[in-house]
Amino acid sequence: MDEIKALLSVVGDTFFSIYKVNIDTSDTVNINPNKYSADVLADRTMPWQVIYDAIMEKYIHPDYKDEFSVNFAWETLCNNYQLGSNRKIVHSVFIPDYDEYRYFSVTTSYLKDEKGRYAIITSRDITEQVDSLQLAKEREHRLQTVVTALSQLYFAIYEIDIDTGDMRVLNTTMAMVRAHGMKPRNWGEFCTFCLNKFIHEDYKRLVSTRISLPALKRNLKEGGRKDEIIYLSRFPEMEGYQYISAVVIFPDPNSRKAVLTLENVTERMHAQLEHEEKEQQMLRDAYDAANAANAAKSAFLSNMSHDIRTPMNAIIGMSAIAGAHIKDEERVQYCLSKINASSKHLLSLINEVLDMSRIESGKATLQPEAINLSELIENLLTMVRPQIQQHNHTLKFRVNNIRHENVIGDPQRLQQVFVNIMGNAVKYTPDGGKITLTISELETNSINNALFEFIFEDNGIGMSPEFLEKIFIPFERAENMTLSKVHGTGLGMAITKNIISMMHGDIRVESTLGVGSKFTVTVFLTLPENQRMENQNLLFKDLPILVVDDEAGCCRAACNALSALGMKPQHIMDGQEAVKLVVQRQEQGQPYFAVLVDWHMPDYDGLDVTRALRTAVGPALPIVLFSAADLLPIEAEARAAGVNHFFNKPIFKTRISNIFDRLVGTPTKTGSDYTLSSIARTDFSGKKILLVEDNELNAEIALEVIKMTGATVEWVENGKLAVDKLNECAEGNFDLIFMDIQMPVMNGYEATSAIRSLGRSYTKTVPIVAMTANAFVEDVQMAKTAGMNEHIAKPLDFDRLLKVLNTYLNK
Repeated sequence: MDEIKALLSVVGDTFFSIYKVNIDTSDTVNINPNKYSADVLADRTMPWQVIYDAIMEKYIHPDYKDEFSVNFAWETLCNNYQLGSNRKIVHSVFIPDYDEYRYFSVTTSYLKDEKGRYAIITSRDITEQVDSLQLAKEREHRLQTVVTALSQLYFAIYEIDIDTGDMRVLNTTMAMVRAHGMKPRNWGEFCTFCLNKFIHEDYKRLVSTRISLPALKRNLKEGGRKDEIIYLSRFPEMEGYQYISAVVIFPDPNSRKAVLTLENVTERMHAQLEHEEKEQQMLRDAYDAANAANAAKSAFLSNMSHDIRTPMNAIIGMSAIAGAHIKDEERVQYCLSKINASSKHLLSLINEVLDMSRIESGKATLQPEAINLSELIENLLTMVRPQIQQHNHTLKFRVNNIRHENVIGDPQRLQQVFVNIMGNAVKYTPDGGKITLTISELETNSINNALFEFIFEDNGIGMSPEFLEKIFIPFERAENMTLSKVHGTGLGMAITKNIISMMHGDIRVESTLGVGSKFTVTVFLTLPENQRMENQNLLFKDLPILVVDDEAGCCRAACNALSALGMKPQHIMDGQEAVKLVVQRQEQGQPYFAVLVDWHMPDYDGLDVTRALRTAVGPALPIVLFSAADLLPIEAEARAAGVNHFFNKPIFKTRISNIFDRLVGTPTKTGSDYTLSSIARTDFSGKKILLVEDNELNAEIALEVIKMTGATVEWVENGKLAVDKLNECAEGNFDLIFMDIQMPVMNGYEATSAIRSLGRSYTKTVPIVAMTANAFVEDVQMAKTAGMNEHIAKPLDFDRLLKVLNTYLNK
């Protein structure tokens, strides 16, 4: 401790406190304790973190806690030492002096000796200096601070009188002084000596014009700014030329003295040069990417010219053919079906281009809503099943460990991702191929989110390694698309990738040309705030149930879902053995509550099992038929055989629960698939609807479809007319309003807000549904914000239309 005592004898009265922190161990000694710091650290050694926490809690003013933390946290001390940046940190903070706050200057210095590496943290009360601006006295303190803080950091420190040229060597380790026997006294002579002996030829002029006496005088005249130059220099004790940083500072401009420090910054400069080279490479890469993107967009426009004209040609051509054979009903029906298919294809092309444009411009947003995974997958299957049946594909499902079926996310965007991937699997898998969808819930430590994995596999045409590298690049299309006669924008996968990224998820692709492809989507979905583990339904507790399926994976998935409901499931993979087991249990007085049986099984399928069970045990046993295929074509035959209920794979707990709710007498709502003929069979006679639409053709279509239900429809051409009609009509005159958005005089948002503001209880509650071509997620939100109840996008989705009609007119 002798060196500490010696140090205290010199600076003990200068500093309020001095802490010596061992960078290797964090052990800290209070070199200069006083009555205020004794309670933080007296004469004993303690870790810096303990002292730091006590100082932060007791002394630092709240306004300065962040600044103190940034500069004096343990990690900062270690990092600054490792950086070797030779920095001096001086700043003012408030600390409480019992009943008042005072200004203190806190300085961190770094040194290394034979005993270790240290940070010296000193503090000084500078309240009087700040208040009285005692510049002369402060200048001496500052100089002492510079010398104390920097003497171990820079290999040379000089003080220069810019009027006389006299210089004082405050610190130097340079061997050049010893090697040449020079004792520098005058800055001009010293600069000339160094320029001739040590400075690289390319930097001599720079050094001369920045740190010579005339340069220092100009600097002080301009305000005494801190000036740094970096140059190449070579000293006897240095290997080769090194980058040297020379920094000129004026601790006190009134004294006309400058302090110059020299630091070896070779490593820093090499790192900076490497960083600059990387930045240059990034710019070159960005330039190349921009050129590639422009080329891809040019190719895209060329492709789109063909792709858009193809369905347009079909629409125009088939319209002409239908007109020429207007009396041939069969020919007209054929033409209309082709026009319908081509229109949908054209609409999908346009939607993808618009969607990608919004994503690239940053205007695409997510709209979180409640999602039921069972319904989400069912909707996906509804959309792709016709194409799957058309190509005679086999569709397999696997559901693993789904614990949370009800989550929060953007169902439209998620559905868009699944349709893109599944649609590609269908398009690029030859007829008779196999497509598999596996849905799993993965383990996660998050209490707010659930992690799901969706795997789409096919044995289709696959992709080349070259195309795999650019599959997510906008406007890219594989060359074999033309060969396979499948056309698209080349935007589907780019949109998919962007949507998954917006959801903070991940998408991976594996593919082999001629073998098939595998897409793996991993995404976090938020759990509802009131989410908790679902209680087992007491109605289902301990009910025995038999699952019959020839696929072991499906059996396990079904049993897991049934067990989660509290049932006692058992499975068997042979239809005939299943019949024997049911009969045996019946004879033993332990009948099954119900039987779930797969339709497609070898030798003895689900209908065979059903007929045998009805013969053996009678009509009392509930039998549920399930399959990955569309069950509608065999529904009549299956009901005749004795099937009570139907559902499609994959097997989710919610869907099984809905079915068994009905079996035990609990009513549930069930969804149905509606077509235009379903609308025609609906009777809404006596209901009155207001249609607000400025486009005559769109109005004609909507009027024709809605009138098929028997409802009365009135049509007005803009929002202002709609507001006037609602203001004048009697209470309850209209049961429902369909409102377009983009209209002259007054648009749909304005009209809805005006209707809601009419001040009548009727106009506040009458259902208003947006029926518009503004079909993006944010458009749906804007409609709801304006006061609308629902949103239907154009072209009209008749299933969606009928669902809305049923919701608001079946009351």
